Amino acid sequence: MTTLAELAKLVGGEVVGDPELKINGVSGIEDAQAGTITLVASAKLLPTARESRASAFILSNAFPDIGRPGIKVNNPRLAFALILDYFAPKKRPGPGVHPSAVVGENVKFGEDVSVGPGVVIGDRVTLGDRVIIKPGVVIEDDVVIGEDSVIHPNVVLADRTIIGSRVIINAGTVIGSDGFGFVTVNGKHTKVPQIGNVVIEDDVEIGANVTIDRATVGTTRIKRGTKMDNLIQIGHNVVIGEDNIIVAMTGIAGSSHTGDRVTLAGQSGVTGHIKIGSDSLVMARGMVIGNLPPNSIVSGSPARPHSEDMRVLAAAGKLPEMLKTVREMQKRLADLEARLQS
Repeated sequence: MTTLAELAKLVGGEVVGDPELKINGVSGIEDAQAGTITLVASAKLLPTARESRASAFILSNAFPDIGRPGIKVNNPRLAFALILDYFAPKKRPGPGVHPSAVVGENVKFGEDVSVGPGVVIGDRVTLGDRVIIKPGVVIEDDVVIGEDSVIHPNVVLADRTIIGSRVIINAGTVIGSDGFGFVTVNGKHTKVPQIGNVVIEDDVEIGANVTIDRATVGTTRIKRGTKMDNLIQIGHNVVIGEDNIIVAMTGIAGSSHTGDRVTLAGQSGVTGHIKIGSDSLVMARGMVIGNLPPNSIVSGSPARPHSEDMRVLAAAGKLPEMLKTVREMQKRLADLEARLQS
């Protein structure tokens, strides 16, 4: 249990109401219980907050006073995340290698490394300080994992994969599998060897069941700070810029590059050898088939400027009415032609 003042200090906010108010946890605004603090994510939730059972609220500095205790901050969502972490810190397993783990030759362990049950580690692997390897992970030869990274259950890291520091890789992800490359002659497909690797830079988070293919030659690279959702496919030789957001079920074909701070919304797609400029947004289900300059906002399939795509969709909604008009005009024209001929 802590006080409202202590939480405000944690998030750099201003206390509204009693600074000594006791807070014992975090809750959602609609199912809140007494003693908890909750987030007011938008102004439209202010009436709900006034009726909520929560004891305190995290509010934007731009919001009016609601007559309830709380903390006002510039970024309520960030403050909410910090307070969540305060009340529910991540549990860390104890250091050591589980007896059921299989460890190859010349493996280098940093300090306080934790290796869980059923892990398989190949030869010449390097694990940095405080790395956590959870059950069932397979780490092939010559993999490097930087300090404070966490590899969740059943992840596969193929040979020569390099993982930076403070990286989180969620369950079931495969990094460094063969890129999809074949030469087709007379209907027969001959595999192109994929001899490159994958590099994941610092502070990247990768969701569950993501696949990132090794490069044909060279490196498939995910740059610093990028966050990836579940069920994403990254092809060979792709380069993802810094601080990208890539949402679930997105697919990026081989050799495409994204700039920094690019957002690819859910189920979006990028064809091969495409370049997307920094600070661009591809909306959900957008299919990018050509290069995009920086600061692009696109949607649709094929992806086009969002304002243009909205006009196309609006016009498409009028097609049944337009078709009816065309048919009526065709009938009138046929009647007119028949009268002229008679």
